[in-house]
Amino acid sequence: MNRYRGRSSRDFDRDKSRNVRPRTAMLNLRRMEVFRYDVRALLADFKVDEALASTVIANVIAKASRVSVSDAKEYVKEIETRGGYGKEVSQELCQLLDKYTLYR
Repeated sequence: MNRYRGRSSRDFDRDKSRNVRPRTAMLNLRRMEVFRYDVRALLADFKVDEALASTVIANVIAKASRVSVSDAKEYVKEIETRGGYGKEVSQELCQLLDKYTLYR
């Protein structure tokens, strides 16, 4: 008779086989609409072209919510080096990404 009433040996084996990934910084999906509104307002304040603004918003949200916030920041800086917008816009976008970050 097994006197140990806690976890069985099967449970310990199951824990070992579980694939544990490190947590990465991603966009908080619960606040995505607020994030989208803030980014749209930021790009409108700096008078960024509407076609470029919609592309940047879509790509930043996709990268930040599916891959990681660091990849989204790289994309923002890449667009800045191409001449899409100025350094101030890039810094503000990175600050917004930091503000709406969640680790998962």
